[in-house]
Amino acid sequence: MPDPVDILVGRNVRQLRARHRVSQLELGEALGLTFQQIQKYEKGTNRVSASKLHQIAVFLGVEISALFEGAETSQLPSKVALSPEAYELAVNYDRLHSPAGKEAVKTILTLMSAEKAA
Repeated sequence: MPDPVDILVGRNVRQLRARHRVSQLELGEALGLTFQQIQKYEKGTNRVSASKLHQIAVFLGVEISALFEGAETSQLPSKVALSPEAYELAVNYDRLHSPAGKEAVKTILTLMSAEKAA
């Protein structure tokens, strides 16, 4: 079953293509694809890669965000802004191979942050 976002992107591609009076064949040729592949994109049957999304937006002369118009972003987790030091710490934490080492780092940080709060 296609993902709802793939269906939405396909619908937006179809609408924008029609608005610009471009056939599926013309869009396909511009992207190096068959019109059948464009049909699959527009139905949401096949996912559109990031590079093809970019090519579609450029060819149709629209911002890439237009292809995602109507997508719910409120359900996405919000990003936490990290300081450069916190980012570096996170990168180094991910490089640890030992589960015990990771747990020790978490314990140290938890203890230190509790100390600071007291």
